Amino acid sequence: MTTERWTDEMVDDLASTVEQTTRNVDMLVGAVNALLERDSQRDEETRRRDEEMRRRDEDFQQYKLENDQRFNTLLEEVRFLIRKLGENQG
Repeated sequence: MTTERWTDEMVDDLASTVEQTTRNVDMLVGAVNALLERDSQRDEETRRRDEEMRRRDEDFQQYKLENDQRFNTLLEEVRFLIRKLGENQG
């Protein structure tokens, strides 16, 4: 079996290829990290938006409940006044 001896040029070519590959990998890792960061920020924005919508919905439900209670109170007062008016006319 014959062994091939590496020449200085072959070692330099290999080193150059390894360096270029390392740079390419570093760029890819940077790009992936940037995408992950963007997705993380987007997820955080979505979470904040969902929380805001949930808070607004709770506020609306409370507002609606209070309005329903006011309406029912006014309705009872109107019914009372109508009964009183009927009693006074009868």
